[in-house]
Amino acid sequence: MRGVSLVAIVVMAMLITPVQGTPIVDEVNMMQGGGNDDRQPTANNTTYWLFGSEAMDRGKGHFFYDGNNSEQGSSPKGYGYKTASNGKISIDISFRMDPALTKDMTLELDKVIRGTFYIESWGRTGSDCQNGGACKDFTVTFKKAGVPVASDTFVTGGSGQETINWEFAVAENMTEWKKNQDNIEIQVEYEVEADTGSALGIFDQPAEIYFFYTHPDDNRDNSATSCDGCNSNVIFPILEIDLPLPGEGDDEDDDVGIGAGSTPGFTTVLMLTSMMAAAVVLVPKKNKELEE
Repeated sequence: MRGVSLVAIVVMAMLITPVQGTPIVDEVNMMQGGGNDDRQPTANNTTYWLFGSEAMDRGKGHFFYDGNNSEQGSSPKGYGYKTASNGKISIDISFRMDPALTKDMTLELDKVIRGTFYIESWGRTGSDCQNGGACKDFTVTFKKAGVPVASDTFVTGGSGQETINWEFAVAENMTEWKKNQDNIEIQVEYEVEADTGSALGIFDQPAEIYFFYTHPDDNRDNSATSCDGCNSNVIFPILEIDLPLPGEGDDEDDDVGIGAGSTPGFTTVLMLTSMMAAAVVLVPKKNKELEE
């Protein structure tokens, strides 16, 4: 009987000891998007920052910028630049979210999306262009999963720095965003033409375009132009994050199975309980055989 009492004490001690999630379970949770990533949007992290190359041939965006560090892969000068002594120059940059959304996102219907873009351009713009027709005005297109859902054009003067302020309301087709599918994309297009033909070329103006990315002012290269605080961005009215879309939650539960949302280690507790219960039964039986 003394052996039975000892086993019972051990069983009780193990049952009341907290069972922590295993490293494997924790790693799986991180892989499934359970970990924190400041580059992902939340209801309190709503500013989409724009980063790009110096040649303005590629761009990306995400929701993290601490004001101190430069984005890896973005222009170390803090802006993109293109120029030509004659003819037209153009830019076509797509700022796709990188990394892609790892959680479902919901934008609040009818609330305003606000974009701010800082540029500097020199030369002829819009209908003032002479060779080959009008130049393309500064055009911004908002895309969901690569499909345009909003677009606007802005007239520029072509004589220095300008701030483009873009506002539009969230429509019904912009409210629900599925993770890994409905990625955010901001496309910027623009054309400027060199102003040539003056007497002896004295007053000719080459075509120039600067586009200012998100970048720390202390690290921004102002050797060619100065634009402090010129951090291009788009602010979203995020209502909720990681809400299952209609019909999505039930399917996931069926695939995963009962108990998928249980506390890590709960299955281990059940297994230990069964094993220890068996030990309690076996010990008395063995003692009984010894007595016989």
